[in-house]
Amino acid sequence: MNNVIDDKELTLAREHPRGTERRRLLPYRAALNDVATYAALPEGDRDAIVRWAETRRRIKSEFAVDRDAANLADPLLAAEDLRAHVLAGERQVAGAPDFVDPGGDLLIAVAKLRISGRQRAPTRSSQAR
Repeated sequence: MNNVIDDKELTLAREHPRGTERRRLLPYRAALNDVATYAALPEGDRDAIVRWAETRRRIKSEFAVDRDAANLADPLLAAEDLRAHVLAGERQVAGAPDFVDPGGDLLIAVAKLRISGRQRAPTRSSQAR
């Protein structure tokens, strides 16, 4: 996963959050409605969702752009809801239900979660015993 969200990407997301979110997440609609479906995605697809969720966190914290709760037709997902869903799916993949969201950069949080899952995974030699 590319760990840097550049200024160009942030500017596009800030200026066109709804259209950008639709383009980035529409292929993953089913996965965004079900944690198990999210967890079943290949890591590269999950990376795309994680990256967008982190972009959303940043445009919310840096530019106050988020879902308008007063507008029932606003297509944006709430940044916190998207983050919670991503972490729930990543916890399931990693087999780490007790992983606590450290807050902040979601790319870093997911990387730590994935590492903790790999450390928990049995090796082939331990499975053969």
